[in-house]
Amino acid sequence: MRISILYCLSLALVAVLVIAAVPALRAANNSEQIVFSGTGAFDSVTPFGFWIWCEGDSNNPYQGECNGAMYFYGLGITKHVAGMITETSTDVYQMDVVSTKDDSVACTLTNSLPLNHGPRNTVTATCTAPAAVQGITGTSTNAVVNVTGP
Repeated sequence: MRISILYCLSLALVAVLVIAAVPALRAANNSEQIVFSGTGAFDSVTPFGFWIWCEGDSNNPYQGECNGAMYFYGLGITKHVAGMITETSTDVYQMDVVSTKDDSVACTLTNSLPLNHGPRNTVTATCTAPAAVQGITGTSTNAVVNVTGP
């Protein structure tokens, strides 16, 4: 029995559409990941460092959540932090984090534009805790700001 050319073309078109749709369906489940990592200083008070990972745009229950660590060398403080992230404008992210065990760290970290590959980004930190850095802006000019995903 001969299959018509029109039938074969229809099957081929359906196959192409299915194949094309599969990556699009997978892409819809991707998540945006944002990582800030670097060291800097709160002038004349203490050097500080941070490594914080956040789930940006996503369709999962962790959207907007952050986890990581901050440390304040001169104050002897190293703490696990958690919090939330918002994109304040295109490619500018603000992480609001607090220490998870006590009230010793409460900071907002924000990157500056442009985003650069590698440790060449600027991230500023303003903190209400620890008290020694309250009202002072900490700056890292060697931060890695990595944004992946959709």
